[in-house]
Amino acid sequence: MINGKTVIITMISKSNAKLGYKFIRHSYPEECLKCSLKHLCADRLEEGRIYQVINIRKNEHYCKLINDKVKVVEVIEPDIICTVPTRIAFEGSIITYNSMKCNEVKCVNFVKCNPIGLKNGDKCKLIKRLGKANCIKGEPLTIVILSRVPNS
Repeated sequence: MINGKTVIITMISKSNAKLGYKFIRHSYPEECLKCSLKHLCADRLEEGRIYQVINIRKNEHYCKLINDKVKVVEVIEPDIICTVPTRIAFEGSIITYNSMKCNEVKCVNFVKCNPIGLKNGDKCKLIKRLGKANCIKGEPLTIVILSRVPNS
């Protein structure tokens, strides 16, 4: 664990193996099911989550899918900026995240109200309040930084 975040060892393409690089784990192709390194690569990451590279190891392996080498890296789930109802926006508190279920795609807060990387029911620590969100529906929302709390 680093700063309360679980460090995960996985593999990504050499071209993406850069400190700070963020990526989303999508479903993996059928080719991965046959790979002997699947347990070190795809299986360690949860679909729909965002990961950030925090360390690059020397080890490399050949990946048939991309026909190139992949690097062994250490990743964490980064903090996520999103909106929550103002009534639960207390710094340091642990909340159960639930999306705003808003489809107002023209709203400046649409991405914050529908963040990638968080799922309904996630336990999160509210790291910081960033300010009030101007909701076009008039909902009392606050923009915050959340850190997902690992399942125990």
